Amino acid sequence: MARRVAIACIVIALGWLSWKIYDVILQVFAACLVSLALHALAEPFAKWTRFPERYAVIPVGIIVFGGLGLALYLFGSTIQTQVAQLVNELPTAWTAFERRFHLEGMSDDLLKRAEAAAPSGETVLSFVQGFTSNLFQVVLGTFLVVVGGIYFAVSPDLYRRMFLSLWRPSERAAADRRLALVSEDLRHFLKAQLIAMVVVGVLTFIGLTIVGVPSSLALALFAGLAEFVPMIGPVMAAAPAVLIALTMGADTGLWTLLVFVGVQQAESNIITPLLQQRMVSLPPAVTLFAVVAFGSIFGALGVVLATPLTVVAFAAFKAHSEQVAEEDKAG
Repeated sequence: MARRVAIACIVIALGWLSWKIYDVILQVFAACLVSLALHALAEPFAKWTRFPERYAVIPVGIIVFGGLGLALYLFGSTIQTQVAQLVNELPTAWTAFERRFHLEGMSDDLLKRAEAAAPSGETVLSFVQGFTSNLFQVVLGTFLVVVGGIYFAVSPDLYRRMFLSLWRPSERAAADRRLALVSEDLRHFLKAQLIAMVVVGVLTFIGLTIVGVPSSLALALFAGLAEFVPMIGPVMAAAPAVLIALTMGADTGLWTLLVFVGVQQAESNIITPLLQQRMVSLPPAVTLFAVVAFGSIFGALGVVLATPLTVVAFAAFKAHSEQVAEEDKAG
């Protein structure tokens, strides 16, 4: 009896500790995703160059992060200009939207409520301090995720053995098989997701450029990044583009909406089925409510990681079911 009480207390204490540091746990999971993405890219590189995959991660990481740095250096000023232009155009677009749909009093009402909610300068100062702190945490978190992902990618066997050491010796072989299956499904998911993000960004840029929407590069970049969050991300990406397009006329707004609808239809019916043939198939309702649930519990980071976390849950359940089936067959 005393042993059971002790075990229950330990479980409760671990649960409480995990809840207190859930943001660190999510960052570790994000670092694992970075590591898996690097290995997914290193696999074809190793085949082409006959490098061992473990060592191929290093040149692949240099190529990936060096390429991102070069792209930011070459196109950073253009992207920055277009983002600034986008930010400047959104208030004008909102005003035009209000006039078109006879909602002129909405902004004034919102401003009055905001002033009533924040009447003092102390509130504004605390908001600025909170925003600065959150921005610093985002930058620091991103840095930790990237660096941690590189460490995980360079020495995956070391961290795998550390994880397996948490299990009893008799259970480590089964845990290792489950971990391998989950990792494989996550790698397929990341491959498909990264390619889909690039394709969506490129198609959106082409479509918005043809329609003539300003800041098409910044809007396409946002659309590509938002593609990582299913269902909610594409809607968030389409909203500012359609809002700006409406300032140029109803026809332009309609064509812009059709561009996003067409890109999403191509992504859902052509791109994703081709890329995710070997990936865990998540029902749309499960994906949607997973995003809402993880976002409600863990905030913005939960929204971003909702889909891969759900993939892990489904892959672990599938691995457990396969192991049970094998044991029943053997028995």
